[in-house]
Amino acid sequence: MTFSIYLISFLVLISIVVFFHELGHFSFARFFGVRVLDFSIGFGKSIKSWETKSKTIFNLRILPLGGYVKMNDEEDFDESKNSDSYSAKHYHQKLLITLGGPIFNFILAFLIFFVINIVGTYKTIPIVGDIIPNSAAFFEGIKKGDLISRIDDSEISYFSEAQLALSKRLGESGNIEIYVLRNGNSLKFELPIQDWLSAKEPSNLLYEIGILPPLEPIVGSVLKSSPAEQAGIMSGDKILEINNKKIIYWSDIKQEIYKSNGEEISFSVLRENKIEKFTIKPSLSENDYEWKIGVNSSFMLSSQARISASYSVIDSLKNSFFQTYSVIENSIIFLLKILNGQVSAKNLGGPVMIGQYAGESVIYGGLYSFIYLVAFISISLGIVNLLPLPILDGGQALILTLEKLIGQNIPTNLLELFSRVSVAILLFIFIFVFFNDIFRILG
Repeated sequence: MTFSIYLISFLVLISIVVFFHELGHFSFARFFGVRVLDFSIGFGKSIKSWETKSKTIFNLRILPLGGYVKMNDEEDFDESKNSDSYSAKHYHQKLLITLGGPIFNFILAFLIFFVINIVGTYKTIPIVGDIIPNSAAFFEGIKKGDLISRIDDSEISYFSEAQLALSKRLGESGNIEIYVLRNGNSLKFELPIQDWLSAKEPSNLLYEIGILPPLEPIVGSVLKSSPAEQAGIMSGDKILEINNKKIIYWSDIKQEIYKSNGEEISFSVLRENKIEKFTIKPSLSENDYEWKIGVNSSFMLSSQARISASYSVIDSLKNSFFQTYSVIENSIIFLLKILNGQVSAKNLGGPVMIGQYAGESVIYGGLYSFIYLVAFISISLGIVNLLPLPILDGGQALILTLEKLIGQNIPTNLLELFSRVSVAILLFIFIFVFFNDIFRILG
């Protein structure tokens, strides 16, 4: 069942972003009067096709890992006199047709962000839920309850913005400046970094510096033969009170267990809409000599720290533009850091990773998370297609520009050589990210 969700989520996601990509080529082509012969989603054998009045055949093909738009005389470099041919169009028209795919990928992301901003969604305010012992944040003095207001030059309103701000520092050295509000006072902390996470594949950058968000006091798992298991605590239990003290965040549980000093503790938990009472005597862990009962968090973000955020049309337009711009900018910076060795190439992923993220977004985050992922993947597809390789949109745009500058067509044999090299490069990248995905799954 889980595999089916992953597979279907992947196919839907890829189909959406590829459709919009090819729709970009198609729309610009038709706008400039170029006749489109074939609009295909996927490769290989056609499983469904239909023809429009403009004689365009739309195809849904068996391998859903891409698509293409075939135009009239697309590959005719003899400056055809046919008014509806690609080769008869001016440089700027050809350029926009070529770049239409990435442009529409960015537009799709913008539209998704706009709808989310209008409809509204829940966001987590950047309250420090807990500090990981012996972490950078721990040693610098950041504390539970601090409100993160700024990271370096980025103003922070939500945890997602904090993650984005930290991503800019991957592979760098120096200090990460973190500003927090504590008891009405603004405090500045400098966390020293050296080639930060350059050899790692981090998924949670706040965690890497030692900051945890506020989590719901819900038990995710219970260790076998632990005091909690022996007392009857179960996965999914929501801890309401410990020794008659109300529990709001998961970190409150750790604090109360620590304060017990090994004495018996009374627990009130919510289980299937019923309140259950338990008495647990903590045990001393062998590794860190802390009092523990043997439960792990569900890692669900606390509803207490979530707010519903929605915006007016004007504000949504502004926010969506800056969101799209920020993701594009940070994605390009991230890619450049991989190319120059600042960030590990292990962070690159392919279809398997996309399928995994798509499935997990549906299972754990629902429709909102899935749509949000579509926006990010759409931007990624747009950026990848801008790479200056002849078989990609960026390479074709480069060829058009060079031909415009030199005033003649690039020799066919040279184009064929460049195409073979680009195919080899892309094949190498595909194999590399495929094995990255496999090693990521295997752990």
